[in-house]
Amino acid sequence: MLTFITNYIPNIGFVIGLVPPALLALVEKGPGAALTVVVAFSLVNFVLQSLIQPKFTGDAVGITPTVSFISLLVWAWVFGALGALIALPATLTVKALLIDPDPRTRWLNAFISNDAKTADG
Repeated sequence: MLTFITNYIPNIGFVIGLVPPALLALVEKGPGAALTVVVAFSLVNFVLQSLIQPKFTGDAVGITPTVSFISLLVWAWVFGALGALIALPATLTVKALLIDPDPRTRWLNAFISNDAKTADG
């Protein structure tokens, strides 16, 4: 539960969520178990956060995983931690206001949209 909650904190949430299980493994079983916990925790977190979550998030909101990742970087750069939290809604708002209503910019949907039908107009 702690890991789930702390993963919403940009940059340091992963470390905050990793410390308690690693310390518990260190105290209970020793350094080998603690290292195993850190490696397993890191591997699971990487797979979930970098591979699986962008795919499902992109499918749910209708944008590609690449655009979802780039939007996270851009909005975090523009607004900091708040930008990281509002990255997908902000990107969808920009898309809805600037790209979808204008027929001249519909070609951008081929790069942004997850649905090929949306790219055709």
